[in-house]
Amino acid sequence: MVLYFLKDESRPETPGAEEPLGVHHALAERASKYTKRPNVFRLQTADWRVFLFQAPSAEEMSSWISRINLVAALFSSPPFPAAVSSQRRFIRPILPAAPSRSAPEEQHRSHETCMDQFAAELFEHQRNLPDKRGRARDLDEYRLKKDYLLYEKRRYETYVQLLETWLSAGARDLDGWEAHVGPVDAPPDPPSLTKAHSSPSLAPEAPPAGVRVKRNISERRTVRKIVPKRNKNLL
Repeated sequence: MVLYFLKDESRPETPGAEEPLGVHHALAERASKYTKRPNVFRLQTADWRVFLFQAPSAEEMSSWISRINLVAALFSSPPFPAAVSSQRRFIRPILPAAPSRSAPEEQHRSHETCMDQFAAELFEHQRNLPDKRGRARDLDEYRLKKDYLLYEKRRYETYVQLLETWLSAGARDLDGWEAHVGPVDAPPDPPSLTKAHSSPSLAPEAPPAGVRVKRNISERRTVRKIVPKRNKNLL
C-alpha cells in the first residue's frame, strides 16, 4: 500500500518518481487549518509524518480522501500488542507495515474492537489528570498520550464508517460506493456573536449632543453651607 509521486509534465525541471509513501494505518483529512490554497487535504502516515496535497477541485479532493482511507481500512493489519516496560515515558507503538489478508468483514470487526479500546483508554486517561503543580515532564507526557489516543480513536472511527458503507454497497462498485459516501464535509464555522435586541448594553450609551438629561432626585447634588455650632447664632 504505497502512494507514488510521478513527474509533473507541466514542470520538466522537477525530478522523476520520488520515494513512495506508505498509506498503511494512514488517515487523510481535509486540511481545514491550512488556508493559503484551496482544496488541500492532509495525509498523516503511520509514523506521524504529515503531508499536504492540493487537488484541482473540491470533488477530486473528496475522492482522494475517501479512497486513501478506504485502502488503509481494507489492508491495514491489526496493531502489535503494547510493549511492557518499566519506564513511565510514553512511546507510540510501531504499527505493522505488512498488508492484511483478512476479509472486509473481519477488518471491520477488528477496527471496531480497536475503536472501542482506544475510546475506553481515552476515557480512563482523561479521568486521571496530572497534578498541575507537578513536573513539566509529566504534563508533557500526559498531553502526548492524549493526542495519540484522540487521533487513533478518530482514525478507527473513520475506518469503521467507511467499511460499513463499503459492505453495504456490495464491496464491488467503487464509483457507486464513493457516490454513496458523498463529499467530505467542511468543519463547521464558529458561530458569530451578534448583539440581541433585548439584551441591555454593558456600557451606558452617551446621550445625544444638545439634549439635557434630567436626573433623578437621588442623583441630584445639593450644596449646603456648613455652619459651625459656635457661630450659628451670628447668622
